[in-house]
Amino acid sequence: MAGGTARPLTVDCTALRIDLPEPLRYGARTSISFDVSITVPDRVHRFGKDGAHRYLGNALPLLSVRDAQGEHLDPDVGFGESFHTLAGDFRVVLDHPRALRVPATGTTTRRAGSPGRTVSTSVARGVRDFAWAAGPFRSKTVTTPGGVRLNAYWTAATSPEGVSVDLKDAVGSVDEFGKRFGRYPYGELDLVMSDNLDDFGSMEFPGLVLLWTEPEGSAVVHEIGHQWFYGIVGNDQFASPWLDESFAQYATELYYRQDTSTCWDDHGEWPSDSAAVTRSMAYFAEGHRSEYGQVVYRRGSCALHDLERVLGGPAMAGMLRGYVRDHWLGVATTADFKRAAQAAAPHDLGPFWTEHRIH
Repeated sequence: MAGGTARPLTVDCTALRIDLPEPLRYGARTSISFDVSITVPDRVHRFGKDGAHRYLGNALPLLSVRDAQGEHLDPDVGFGESFHTLAGDFRVVLDHPRALRVPATGTTTRRAGSPGRTVSTSVARGVRDFAWAAGPFRSKTVTTPGGVRLNAYWTAATSPEGVSVDLKDAVGSVDEFGKRFGRYPYGELDLVMSDNLDDFGSMEFPGLVLLWTEPEGSAVVHEIGHQWFYGIVGNDQFASPWLDESFAQYATELYYRQDTSTCWDDHGEWPSDSAAVTRSMAYFAEGHRSEYGQVVYRRGSCALHDLERVLGGPAMAGMLRGYVRDHWLGVATTADFKRAAQAAAPHDLGPFWTEHRIH
């Protein structure tokens, strides 16, 4: 390590405090460097390995956030996401065997390295994390009508039908969401597909999504929706998981033109008196895990559809474009969203928030 002194690891070995030699004044810069040795776990997971394939999600150290609420060192609870990161710039150089393909966050260029090896350099600006994968993937690149480059990678065992469906929906959704919420800013998007990722399902990262692929389709549209909600418009996923999951699910249902006219009644009773769309991951982890999907994904997305019925389609679309624009590469809160919605509403939304348990 250079540029600081490390203290012992905390938060189940996921947080490392580094003391600088002297205080850094506001607006000044410094540099810290350190070596990290990563042993990829032998598990089919967003951070794990499966045969000859490696998936490196949530693997690189990131700066923690300290804001008006204090330091954010919340633990990963083992399901969903508990991350809260700011947008930053990455330049990552990967030196790997020539036979391996290495999808990664950002725009990637490649050059020959030492005999039998390739050096891939990925540059990403305004992203909250950096993820990559490595393996003997098959690949195909297409450009959407809207000009976004999609790089598809899949394992030899992945069904061709699943790859075809995912790629078709990816092309359609990245362009549709760009028109609906704001143009996709990263130029290219990598889709990493496998039919053997069902242990954890699919997962989004900036400019890269891991997909458990089935012939009838996967969660590709939902994960691409996350490029806007948590990627472009950030949120504290531990404190307010609905701000990315409910919104990505809402976007997915819009894309597939699903009938949501009776969704609130269709979900029946709340799973408990304490359940609410705006509950934190701490709540779901402490005895309410069974409520997570029902409340955050289904009731949360339905609340947004209900809000659209209150505001009207054009007003909802305009409000969301403004909300994304106002928090572009920043961090939004529930209060921010409620203010944006109220500004677009013809009357007080207080009863709406109460009914939908958006506190």
